[in-house]
Amino acid sequence: MENTSTPTEKNRGKAVVVLIMVLTLVLVTLYWAAIQVFQLEGLTLYFMQLGLYLVYFLLACWGLKQEQISLPINARRILEALAWTLVGWLVFLLFIQLLGAARLPEEFQALKDTPAWKIGAKILSTWFFVGMGEELLFRGYFLKAFRRHFTQGTDRRRTVGAVLLVSAFFSLWHLPIRISWFISGELDLIMLLVSLLVLFVLGLAYAYLFIRSDNILLTGLVHGVSDYPLVGINSQMTAIILAVAIGCVEISRLISGRKAKALLQ
Repeated sequence: MENTSTPTEKNRGKAVVVLIMVLTLVLVTLYWAAIQVFQLEGLTLYFMQLGLYLVYFLLACWGLKQEQISLPINARRILEALAWTLVGWLVFLLFIQLLGAARLPEEFQALKDTPAWKIGAKILSTWFFVGMGEELLFRGYFLKAFRRHFTQGTDRRRTVGAVLLVSAFFSLWHLPIRISWFISGELDLIMLLVSLLVLFVLGLAYAYLFIRSDNILLTGLVHGVSDYPLVGINSQMTAIILAVAIGCVEISRLISGRKAKALLQ
């Protein structure tokens, strides 16, 4: 539901959105610049990443409060997030095994030989800070704020416009690290542009998942697990997890719609 606010309040809200956008870009640029300049690694880099995403959490919460946006969280949504992410991960494992994209027995053995604290630390940083942090900021806050302040027309047109805008901004937000890779020779110009296009498409998919599920926990967890699926990390096929989660949501909506129709009859 759109909030009813005065022109002054709307202008203030738009200014907050722009400020958070600027801070989001500046912080990630400084983050990657510091890594390159000071050659950060190990625990220093780990805690710096946690700090960056903690700031993003705070910015997202501030923006949500300013816009009076609520993101519903309840037992059903928690179970849905866990279930659909697990289904997506299992299908991902099946695909990479059948296609020979990864040697799962060897990867599971390597995972077993890795100290538990290292796995736990990686899960914490990737699933809950990176995945949840990016989705809370981009899909939870920016998507709705962009729709409210930077789009016009019918509800459908405003939603589509906001999805396109936030996906473009999501891709742009990843540009500093791509530039770093380009300068170091890890990426050429064509691959840099391709990677930004891929990120734009992923942004569209995450926005679709969030809109259709109305579940920021699901979107964040799928994002985090896709970034760190425990095994098959180098298979380049983790988008399967996202695709399956979207499929599960659509099937769930279809079943719920049929049940509701049957009850009405």
